[in-house]
This record gives sequence, structure tokens and C-alpha cells, in this order.
Amino acid sequence: MSTDTQQRHSTTNPAKVDFWKSLLRIDASVAVTLASKDLQVDRILSLVPGMMIQFDKGCDAPLLVEVDNQKIAEGEVVKVGDKFGLRITEILTSDERWIPLVKDKTTPKTDVH
Repeated sequence: MSTDTQQRHSTTNPAKVDFWKSLLRIDASVAVTLASKDLQVDRILSLVPGMMIQFDKGCDAPLLVEVDNQKIAEGEVVKVGDKFGLRITEILTSDERWIPLVKDKTTPKTDVH
């Protein structure tokens, strides 16, 4: 590799660095899911105040932490003053966190008719 090429590869463009740093300052909604359950629409429409929905998840099971519907961590509820918080108990690896942006080329395409 020539000296000129080495210099170009080793020099970081400050504008690109600033751009990537600015992405880290974007706000993202974080959702904590207590439990979820699929219900038939007629059951959902029949819900009234006082009615209870039972979930399969145990009371001591970890809560899911999601960003943009992607599970990123698990945690347990804690009390912080008169509010509640979440103590993170597990962070998922980066491979588990995000759905790949490029589809696997070995996956067959399906047509919807």
C-alpha cells in the first residue's frame, strides 16, 4: 500500500465522526413489558372495568426491555422513591439485539397472493 493510501485510511474525517456521534444523541423510546397475551377480538371488546386478565408469566419472572420492538435486555422492578424503576439483570449480545437489516440470501422468497 502506498504512503498516500495509508494516510487516507488512517485519517478519520471529522465530519463523519461528528455525524456518528450525533446519532448517539437521538432519543429512542424504551418500553418495559410486564406480560403479554393473545386474546380473541370478541374477548377484547367485552372487557369492562373490574375484569381481570390472567397471564402465564410468573410474578418473579424478568420484565422485557425493548427499543423499537426489539428486545435488548431483561430486568426486575425496583422502587425508586415513590416511582418505580427497573434494575437490569441481563443485557443481550449485539447479535441477539437487532434483526439483521439485510435478509439472509438463503431464505426463499415467498409471494403473497
